Amino acid sequence: MKPWFVVLLILYSVCICVRSTKEKGPATFAKSGRTNPYAMIAEGQSLLREGDLVVRLNRDPLSGLIKNFNRTDKNYSHAGLVFYENGYPYIFHIINFDKNETGGIRKDSLSSFCDPKKNLAFGIFRYSITSAEIKKLKNIIYGWRDKGMQFDSVFNLKSDDKMYCSEMISKALAQATNKRIAIQSTKPTRVEAALFSAYSHLPFDYVSKIQVISIDNLYANSYCQLIKKYNLCKN
Repeated sequence: MKPWFVVLLILYSVCICVRSTKEKGPATFAKSGRTNPYAMIAEGQSLLREGDLVVRLNRDPLSGLIKNFNRTDKNYSHAGLVFYENGYPYIFHIINFDKNETGGIRKDSLSSFCDPKKNLAFGIFRYSITSAEIKKLKNIIYGWRDKGMQFDSVFNLKSDDKMYCSEMISKALAQATNKRIAIQSTKPTRVEAALFSAYSHLPFDYVSKIQVISIDNLYANSYCQLIKKYNLCKN
């Protein structure tokens, strides 16, 4: 990554943080009653239910860019859905290819998905959704995984052959609930588009016109309720 981009991203994130604090006050986290981040994850796992939404904030610079697409809550940059297999909860999410991992839909335990060595925070949210809708939701995600669904690196909401994490969740929810749950999209500002264009190497003219499903679009709505938030960096 180019040094100038990292510096620009840091400055932009600081400006966003200051502005957000002035407008909405400091971000709040539900108190877990525990100080060890691994104990927080263990507690969080005990709260998980089928169909829950789990969000996290990664430590890498790209997460600082993605979380700033959020308009209501800039605490998270990635998301997945909880489904049980043999009585154990896994987080199903979609990732891009990198030098260490293959891309596509994968499942991780909560301890892996929210690993404190790689993440700063995580949260658990729950949709107002029936058991029948949860079953459909699970079948949809499993079906996409079995077909080899890959990550959408151009963030095109109009196509369904590839998806990014929040796009996958929003489209799965719409199908499972017969569009009863409709997640809104967000248009990046020109500054956000310029930063994302520089990082992704996508043309600015393209990025400036797209709509994205931001992470907080998934839960900052009337269909979803907070179960608990955890800050892995504070005692």
